[in-house]
Amino acid sequence: MGVWCTDKFSRSISSHLRSIKGLNGIGLALAAPAIQALVADSTNNRNHGLAFGWLQFTGLLGSIIGLFIALLLSPTTLLGIDGWRIAFFLVAVVSMIVGMLVWSYAVDPHFTSEPVSKEEDVVQKSVLNEVNDFLNETKSIIQIPSFQIFIAQGVPGTFTGAAFSFLPMWFELIGFSHNYTAFLLTLLSIAYAIGGVFAGVMGDFLAQHFPNAGRVILSQISSGSKIPLAGVLLLGLPYDASSGAIYAVVIFFMGLITTWEDAATNKKRMQSHWTECN
Repeated sequence: MGVWCTDKFSRSISSHLRSIKGLNGIGLALAAPAIQALVADSTNNRNHGLAFGWLQFTGLLGSIIGLFIALLLSPTTLLGIDGWRIAFFLVAVVSMIVGMLVWSYAVDPHFTSEPVSKEEDVVQKSVLNEVNDFLNETKSIIQIPSFQIFIAQGVPGTFTGAAFSFLPMWFELIGFSHNYTAFLLTLLSIAYAIGGVFAGVMGDFLAQHFPNAGRVILSQISSGSKIPLAGVLLLGLPYDASSGAIYAVVIFFMGLITTWEDAATNKKRMQSHWTECN
């Protein structure tokens, strides 16, 4: 969180954005796995999906709110400071506050604050030993067949996300206004958020009745719906801005149905793989 905060603060005052952009990636790489691990360790098999669903919901809700604030600030100036710089500064401040709250109130279920005896003291390891342990753990995870399937599926699975990054441009080429394009993208994010919570609840329910296949079946339904829904959106609807209502309906159902994998299955399975290796 501190690295992320430093990145956002640096962007708010620096004119060399490329030189500090890497800090954002480092901050995300540190924060995201830690958050997911904390959620996984704080829940059990009965509510894993619901917890990850709400994590997805709150994250997307925050993105929507942040988007509106950034759009409002971007064309403005305050005390001679560009609005977009103020937006980065606000993100840095919020990140700092969240980091302090996590430090003060978050509880790691695997950590005990009670003093330990000398026999239970953790053995201090050198940096080289830590690196070797990390490499051995990574190797053991990579050797799990289902994890290999994750990786194989993930490579082509990123194609759709990359392609859909051009949705705003495509909507505007059809003839939608900037405001209506923003509305469609906001609607898509809202559908993603609702779909995550629904997937979490259904994933937990199916896991109790079909432990070996319930979550997987739900994700297969979600993945299988992507191609026909994308086909309807890209090929089946008229290229006419007057059909905005139809686009909104398709976009909403697309976001609602095609985002079940993470909350229902993927994050739960990743946590299970980690448990198997420890």
